[in-house]
Amino acid sequence: MPDSKSRTPLADQSFFLSPQLSKGRDSDDDIDLNIIASTYRSIIDEHAFDEMVASWEAKLEVPGGNVAYPKVSRGLFSQLLTFRTTLEKLDLPTESDPLKLAVSEVPGPAMVLSPGGNVAVINIAGERAFGKRQGAFMDAGVIAPNSLEDYRALLRAATGQGNAAQAILTILPVAEDYGESFLAEAYLIRMPGQSGAHIAIRSLEIAWGSRIADRLQQAFGLTQAESEVAHLFFRLRNLESIATQRGVSLLTVRTQIKTIMAKMGAPSNIDLMRLLAMIASREHVGLRGEAPVWHDPLGREKLIAMPDGRKIAWTWMGAKRGVPVVMLRGLPMTYLLPGDGEARLRDAGICLYVPSRPGHGNSTMDPSLDVMSDNLIALRAFLDQVVDRPCLGVGLASGTLPLVVEAVADPSRFHGILAVGFSSGIDPSGVRRLPQIQRTLLHLADSAPWVAELMAKSGHRMMRQHGLDWYLERAFRNTPLNQQTVRNPDWTALIRNACEHLLKQGHATFVRELQLSRHRMDSALRELAIPMRYLAPLEDAGIDLASCRQLEKVNPMITVEPVPDAAELVFYQRNDLILDRIIASAHRN
Repeated sequence: MPDSKSRTPLADQSFFLSPQLSKGRDSDDDIDLNIIASTYRSIIDEHAFDEMVASWEAKLEVPGGNVAYPKVSRGLFSQLLTFRTTLEKLDLPTESDPLKLAVSEVPGPAMVLSPGGNVAVINIAGERAFGKRQGAFMDAGVIAPNSLEDYRALLRAATGQGNAAQAILTILPVAEDYGESFLAEAYLIRMPGQSGAHIAIRSLEIAWGSRIADRLQQAFGLTQAESEVAHLFFRLRNLESIATQRGVSLLTVRTQIKTIMAKMGAPSNIDLMRLLAMIASREHVGLRGEAPVWHDPLGREKLIAMPDGRKIAWTWMGAKRGVPVVMLRGLPMTYLLPGDGEARLRDAGICLYVPSRPGHGNSTMDPSLDVMSDNLIALRAFLDQVVDRPCLGVGLASGTLPLVVEAVADPSRFHGILAVGFSSGIDPSGVRRLPQIQRTLLHLADSAPWVAELMAKSGHRMMRQHGLDWYLERAFRNTPLNQQTVRNPDWTALIRNACEHLLKQGHATFVRELQLSRHRMDSALRELAIPMRYLAPLEDAGIDLASCRQLEKVNPMITVEPVPDAAELVFYQRNDLILDRIIASAHRN
């Protein structure tokens, strides 16, 4: 049964303190000193974060202590409060992620692709020019026909099937403000430990800044019309095209170009182009490609406006008007289907709805509610306004928990639930089997959420500085199968998007996810009156098959299906199996 003691949930990014945590003993001074030292060093040393986690685990396990009520001395608390204040005052760390650097070093359109064509990283200009968002699949439609072979050679080389290392590509942008075409450099980026290389595509063109027209008019005496013609000459490089765009004769354009050349002291068209390029490039000295915030990579997101002003965002995959299935993601950084996975659902006539749970993506979190209540309100609003009929519910890890609680409250909501992957709410005994970092964070989120929040804040800073690999190493280094999955750049492009989706509103959402994972489900699992199939990945450290089988004894409506060759990233490791179960269950009812 759920613990009856009162707990105030961490519901925002404020530094929450429970009074009972500030009163403690001073018997574990050495551990406290280690916590303080590693906490401060974590600002500059990426490995100190691991030492901080280990020190907190040691504190939780100190003889005579209480994991549910860890005691914190006033001295330790004071130091941690000072550390948090220090974090707040620090500038954002300098990026060292090679993929993000590739798109931020240039002010123009830039993106990095996985070997399979998924957008791993893209800047704002790239979103406009290429018409894609991070996590989406980039088809070859924006590559000019005369550059397709070079592009395909790079894709082959990225998987070791060729030796092409770089190329100059002609891009056909989807946005008119980038002209009919522009040139881009394309080259391979090899990341340590990855099974394939990434492909960077960066514009070689110089964008025409908003202040250039004023500079031409003030420095060279050009008229407004002449500055517009100069812009078109710089962009189109063809007098006939300029005449067509302005709706004037070719003779008029030639006369205007000659006047511009005379005013600017350019003896030839080439000199004029060189001078315009020099002026345009001056506008971009020191500029970087801006990083976009998370957007729905599918471009299908819709918002539900709640009476209290909150927003619930949702998207879908598969067949737009197909049989409805609702999927809630969890802590594992997975939710986007690979391209062939979405095609399977489309062919099967299934619409997989994916609401963004509170705090994720563009869905609003309610700080006044505990995490389960917050999730249930959002889920109910989505089901009422979008689905409005019994359907299959699919939960990825902790995403299963709100589905089960709602199914108990209203059995007519779902005709079945497919639970994918381990959640400590379903099997609390699994927490002790988890790797150290997951185990410690889950304990702290349950008993000392202010400590978990502080660690999440520090970890988020590390991730922003050192890139996705910093997180992937710590999350999945204990399982060889997971390591194999995250070495595949096609999968990491989708995992990267899931990380951005969870962290768009800040690190507090991560802590709320930890708290949701700890929500005890004993009563709800006993009372569940609809079928639930639990796909248990056998290589997930939290899974013990004998313990899972107890669920079948607790409630005969629950069926446990062992899934070999799968761990925390089961959604990608056994995607075909999961889709098989979704398709079969959705069409059975």
